[in-house]
Amino acid sequence: MKPIKIERRKPVRPRRKRQGVPWYERAEVWTVAKYAVLTLAGIMLFQAGQARALIDRGYAAIGGEVFTLFLPAYYFIISKLARDVIADKQGNSKNN
Repeated sequence: MKPIKIERRKPVRPRRKRQGVPWYERAEVWTVAKYAVLTLAGIMLFQAGQARALIDRGYAAIGGEVFTLFLPAYYFIISKLARDVIADKQGNSKNN
């Protein structure tokens, strides 16, 4: 019978600490304020849409008015898309 050979795993480097500044120190005040306003506007539009839908339907339900809650995400996606299209038109795209 052959003796069992035990192989040791090579030592792994410990996880390094992230270098740099935390996200809350990098965040621009105006950007945070803009998205906070968009979130509040989405909540207010949702409540107004829900009240209007209750009057129209006659019963409480959630329909298309729920999409107003995604207003900050819509803004981010559309503004990013617009910036990419403009960069493509000007010829200084990151993907070239």
